Amino acid sequence: MAYLVVAMLVLSSALAVALGSDFQDCKKVLGANVLEVLPGGGWDNLRNVEMGIVMNRNYSLCRTTEDGDYIIPNDIYVIARKQSNVEINSELIESWLNYTDGFSRSINAEASFLSLVNGKFSSSNEKTKVHNVYDQTATTRVQVRHHIYTVKAAPNFAFDPAFKKQLLDIGNKLENNQSREAEYLAELLVLNYGTHVLTSLEAGASLIQEDQIKKTFLLDHISLKAAVTAAASATFFSKVNVGIGGGTQVLNDVTKSYMENTVDSKIESHGSVPFYPGITLQKWQEGIPNRLVSIDKFGLPLPFFINVETLQDLPEPTVKRVAATMENAIRLYYAINTHPGCVNMNSRNFNFQANVNDGSCQDANTNFTFGGVYQECRGLFGKDTEELCQTYRTKNPLTGDFSCPSNYISVLMHSEERSVTKPETECHNSCHRCWLFAKCCHRECGINYYTSKVRFSAYWCAALTPVEPNSGFLFGGLYSVGEVNPVTGINSCPSYFYPLSLFENLKVCVSDDYEQGFQYSNPFGGFFSCQAGNPLTGHLKGQSPGLLQDFFYQNPTDYPMKCPLGYSQHKAYLSDGCQVLYCLQAGAFFAQGLAPIKLPPFSQPPAFNSSTSEAVLVQAEGSKAWVKLQGTSSWRIANATDEKQLSLLFKPKTSEGPSGGAVAGITVAVTALLAAVIIAVIYGVRQYKNRGLRGQQAGHLIEEHEGYGALESTLDPGTD
Repeated sequence: MAYLVVAMLVLSSALAVALGSDFQDCKKVLGANVLEVLPGGGWDNLRNVEMGIVMNRNYSLCRTTEDGDYIIPNDIYVIARKQSNVEINSELIESWLNYTDGFSRSINAEASFLSLVNGKFSSSNEKTKVHNVYDQTATTRVQVRHHIYTVKAAPNFAFDPAFKKQLLDIGNKLENNQSREAEYLAELLVLNYGTHVLTSLEAGASLIQEDQIKKTFLLDHISLKAAVTAAASATFFSKVNVGIGGGTQVLNDVTKSYMENTVDSKIESHGSVPFYPGITLQKWQEGIPNRLVSIDKFGLPLPFFINVETLQDLPEPTVKRVAATMENAIRLYYAINTHPGCVNMNSRNFNFQANVNDGSCQDANTNFTFGGVYQECRGLFGKDTEELCQTYRTKNPLTGDFSCPSNYISVLMHSEERSVTKPETECHNSCHRCWLFAKCCHRECGINYYTSKVRFSAYWCAALTPVEPNSGFLFGGLYSVGEVNPVTGINSCPSYFYPLSLFENLKVCVSDDYEQGFQYSNPFGGFFSCQAGNPLTGHLKGQSPGLLQDFFYQNPTDYPMKCPLGYSQHKAYLSDGCQVLYCLQAGAFFAQGLAPIKLPPFSQPPAFNSSTSEAVLVQAEGSKAWVKLQGTSSWRIANATDEKQLSLLFKPKTSEGPSGGAVAGITVAVTALLAAVIIAVIYGVRQYKNRGLRGQQAGHLIEEHEGYGALESTLDPGTD
């Protein structure tokens, strides 16, 4: 019996291993390699970076490619190229605006969001822009691409458990009316999983050469652009040995001049063996099967995959809200990293940090007067609101109050809320009866946390009608923590200027010393934000609302979210998920470096709220409803008009048997109990046999010494 128990336990262990098998088990059985070029991962389409895994990669079926060379997951299918497909091409890229990475061109063309900024924060794009601007170059690219497989993800694939859990958390926050918490979690998800999901990859290898050549060379050969790309190919094949001979004398002359005007050159090998000078194309191709990489990518926006089939654990209305929340988080990521400005390098208004043209290359024909800023604050709840508001109140020095001078209007920049939680020790006497009739007391103390919340609003003063000369402020730039003042290059104001505080730590530099401060001032064109437009551009009716409002911010405003003609916008502050921008005359200063990418989250981490109730019913139009089963995170569809069914679903579930964890616990307990019973039975049988053996041995001894026992019983007590 004991051997039977051991056999059962071994069988259970083997079954558990089989159910949890991964590609390592498949490798042992099939002896094949695992295909590493797999779709289903997240993708950041601004940085061209692969992110976290979105698709669940399950190898339980041990599937392989048609040729049997690679093991692939269940939800992946592979199209093998039946014939060798090698592409060799060269191209001329005259501006960084048209540059795309060689291995992500297809997904960068995806236009669900603002495609103009797709890939603009990749390392290759940024290096190209620096060369184009500072070295006055254009870019040539020569590449050899060898296609082996097309790898596609199945439609409506299952989500990776970790990714799915984060979506469920967002859905639960939305249903519990915790929208700010849901927005914060959505921004974190964009940080970890990107903006898109890769649906198809081209597996193979590529060799890419990119040269930066002087634009003067292009101007000298403006009618021979084909010869320029041919010269680029010739320099490439002089480094990669393929046995190609030289061209005509004209081509040789162009090639020589091409090499003399090359500012920078690089060759990258994606896949196969690492590149080295003199490598043969044959040697490189022979190393491809063992080192496949993705040489092109296709994908769709992440919210596209959030539907009722992939998120069956949430009610249908909630799934739509989760998808909308994720789309808003991605749009915010795009908006904050979109930098409109003059992108024409030949214009004196050129903005080095701009990545989208906004028409500011045209010179300004209007000067505006700046009437100062101020910030109001009021308490929402709590006993420390007045103390907290003192930090956020700023008066306008031109009026000495929270107001604008005459002939100026107050324009809201942005409003937000702040809360602070403080601990307080509180004590009270706790009494009880003691010593029959006496009363005994002792002092008990504890720490209670109290929250105070305030709301503050920042305003600036705009002159929409002519005002008296020298009646406003000179503008000397602004700065905050981590952001220097572009006027001074450091976190300070110019001479004769002083800072006014807005939001958490934004400092706006102003001066009314027109004689001494004018030399350090900059023509100012107003503020605008995700909530408010810029009145200096005129009323919204009859003109474009601006790039940011067109693509990202759908808030209704009276004025466009853009700068006046001839002014360019710059980032002032990122305030709890809303960016505040200001306008300077285009060409006022030349930024020395590119604007670094801003990564989410952009919202403030929400304060913990222990009093939030949990939603248990979601009702759609008509009779359809979803009820959250008590004690679980699962929802069940129900008829909203059937009160009896709803009441049964609201009750704790007791009739469907134990949960999976309980079943596992019961199984282990029963197995252990059976083993203990079997051991006890075996032990009892052995004890019983041992006692019987000892009784038989005693009987034999008595029979053999019978005379000794009779002698003791027949002695005469009366004799000595």
